[in-house]
Amino acid sequence: MPSAQPAFGGMFRQLIELGVIEINTEPLDARIERRLKQFWENTSCPRCGHQSIMTWEKHDRVRCRNCEFKPVYTHGTPFHEKHLTAGEVLLAFTLYADTLLSINQIAPLLGRAYKTIHTAIREAEAAVQRGFPLTWELFNQTVGGPTQVDESGKVSVDH
Repeated sequence: MPSAQPAFGGMFRQLIELGVIEINTEPLDARIERRLKQFWENTSCPRCGHQSIMTWEKHDRVRCRNCEFKPVYTHGTPFHEKHLTAGEVLLAFTLYADTLLSINQIAPLLGRAYKTIHTAIREAEAAVQRGFPLTWELFNQTVGGPTQVDESGKVSVDH
């Protein structure tokens, strides 16, 4: 009897469990942090409108020199206030959108709860639809065709 699980998801998970593939998002986390801080340095303060934002390499906060607004660098992005690192959010979204893995398959790959992954993916999707351009050039491309494979192997298309 054929398995209801898509082959790629099952094989990918087995490779991770065998230690062949290790998921390490630290380099991606660092790159996202740099890109977001560069964005802050080149934008006006959301509170007062002045273009006087400072960032620091070793701190997760940015600061407006004019009004002292001090948000974390992920403020206003799909990476803000998550139980995942920025790299994990992006990896989960990419695995979901590009490989057709289900959230039930992605959650154990990242060692996270279904609801955590589901929320992160949904918020990333909403940000992309609003035009969030900062993190990855591929975000400007639309994903055509099926966007989800459920556990039965049935492909659905979101419109």
